[in-house]
Amino acid sequence: MINNFSNNSTKDHQVPILIDDTIQSLRFFPKIDLNYFASCGWDGKLRIFEIKNNIVNASTNNDKVNINTNLISQFQFKSPILSLSWKGDSGNIFTGCCDGSINYVEFQKNSLTKIGEHQYGCREVIYLDNFNLLISGGWDGLLKLWDLRTPNVPISTYQFANKIYTMSYSKNLLVIGLSENNISYFNLDKLQKAKFEPELIYQSLLKCQIKKVAALKDGNGYVEGNSEGRVLVKYLNLYNPNFDKINNQIKSEKDFSFKFHRELRDNIIYAYNVNDISVNPIYGSICVVGGDGKYSIIDLDKKIKIYERKKYEDKTPLTACDYNLKGDLLVYASGYDWSKGAKFAHLYSRPKIFVHYLQNSQRKKIGL
Repeated sequence: MINNFSNNSTKDHQVPILIDDTIQSLRFFPKIDLNYFASCGWDGKLRIFEIKNNIVNASTNNDKVNINTNLISQFQFKSPILSLSWKGDSGNIFTGCCDGSINYVEFQKNSLTKIGEHQYGCREVIYLDNFNLLISGGWDGLLKLWDLRTPNVPISTYQFANKIYTMSYSKNLLVIGLSENNISYFNLDKLQKAKFEPELIYQSLLKCQIKKVAALKDGNGYVEGNSEGRVLVKYLNLYNPNFDKINNQIKSEKDFSFKFHRELRDNIIYAYNVNDISVNPIYGSICVVGGDGKYSIIDLDKKIKIYERKKYEDKTPLTACDYNLKGDLLVYASGYDWSKGAKFAHLYSRPKIFVHYLQNSQRKKIGL
């Protein structure tokens, strides 16, 4: 990875609200002209914010932007919320909770409906817009497919041998990160043929536990990050993968990896978790946030780091991030990620949410 990037010292906007516990997930509203985003986490609160950004002095290289945020809605759960997914542009949200419940929140009605559950925590929920279906994945290793017209009983299930830790989808690719460093993926095109089983289950090329996966914008691969600050960009053909049966891996000449979230102190390298990865829906670049309190933006086509957050008050980890549909705003959360256990929690500042406006040079590498 070529270490060629800008580092703008301008402070990002901090959302003015007190948050009681670590933010687990952030998701922008899926409509390009409305900058709403939702947050959820270990305090059991589901919140919706509105961002108002005004470019007051536009230029080619350095826009001047005023950002304001308002909390417009909040819903309290009885259990920590591990994941959320907007139901298209309806304004309503699905949640997966630590108690295993899968829920649907209708904000205008101020109502919560339980759709189903997992035996253990529901780690991920993803609404599939093109199919009007919901997919949930849990620590029980079950992947469940829900038809919202007939809740409480999934229309299909698949039982993995490992826990589901992370999921992401784009186009026809649904990629899943599992315990024991396994990866699996589904071809969603086959849902129309009533087939609900993974194409392959195989070992990650990364050596340490997978923490996050993110499907690429065009659905032609995914990015995965692990517990030692490594990131792998994996390209695959949904219909003809280059599968190595002997080593139980998929390999492509286009694959590449790089190291982030590492620190050299007293000749010792300290590695930190990759806690979240978000793919810019317009430009295809990615943002990676980690346990060292930094985030980096990478142009995958040029394999160049184009921006990095280095100005921070302490080394409080970053736990979640997401791009808006226009690709010019990045929201991210800081807070303790509990990677060192409870006894170190007092060393870090309380959870916060920030909004970063991306200059043109931070969206995609310009020029050679």
